[in-house]
Amino acid sequence: MAFRIRQPVRHPDVDRAGIVYFPRFYDFFHRALEDFFTAEVGIPFWDLGDQLKVALPVVRIETDFEKPLQHGDAVTIQLTTLHIGAHSISIRYDVFRPNEAETAASSTIVLCCIEVPAWKKAPIPPEIRAAFEKHRV
Repeated sequence: MAFRIRQPVRHPDVDRAGIVYFPRFYDFFHRALEDFFTAEVGIPFWDLGDQLKVALPVVRIETDFEKPLQHGDAVTIQLTTLHIGAHSISIRYDVFRPNEAETAASSTIVLCCIEVPAWKKAPIPPEIRAAFEKHRV
């Protein structure tokens, strides 16, 4: 089952053409990830370094932009887990238009688990692994 959040498209999200400026989709994805960590892992994403001594930087992104979004649209952002390895997690994000029948954008993002402050590859902590497993497709 996917993890989902809803949010409005706000004025700073749109460009001169009145549609969401493409880099803002990456903000949408990260908001969903932050909400996922708070709701599913029980640790705010910002606190991973302090509490678990790890960080999860993005190491790969592939995105398809399919339909425009406009100021005021209430969108749904869905996060699903595609793969969990020893040190990395592949996530798919889908951004749905207000009617939820059309996808505005989809992205596959790979996170790599690293030790903080050593900045070396680290195994994914069990509580993070368990949370992502619950949303695996």
